[in-house]
Amino acid sequence: MNYRPVRSFVLCGALIAVTMVEARAADYASQISAFRQAHKLSSVTLDSKLNAVALAQAQAMSSSGKVSHEVGGVFSARVGKLRKSKAAENIAAGFLTFPETLRQWEESPGHRENLLMSGARKVGVAYVANPKSPYRMFWAMVITD
Repeated sequence: MNYRPVRSFVLCGALIAVTMVEARAADYASQISAFRQAHKLSSVTLDSKLNAVALAQAQAMSSSGKVSHEVGGVFSARVGKLRKSKAAENIAAGFLTFPETLRQWEESPGHRENLLMSGARKVGVAYVANPKSPYRMFWAMVITD
């Protein structure tokens, strides 16, 4: 009957990993919010549904090795079920940290426009590592009203 403690340990380990991922994603939302607030816009909060959409896109890019908005399916179809009136997506690859990724988005006119979308309230951010790819890290962000 030694299995019970092992199962508890594994369950606790999984719970800690999920909590760490959520804490990291919440930090991403706060960094995006700081950028938005510096431009006199509302802050955004982390949304688990948007995190799932962003994660699916990052996984699709990582699996294919391509940096593309279409590799995970057409964006409008991926976010359509969320029934938002405004939605935008930023993607990136090759940056190992979120601050590097965010800096690139801030400096790119199209990505910057998405970060500064008026009326935005929710955000989801995810990344997937692929050490076999020259990009090594794939990022996706979804922002909505």
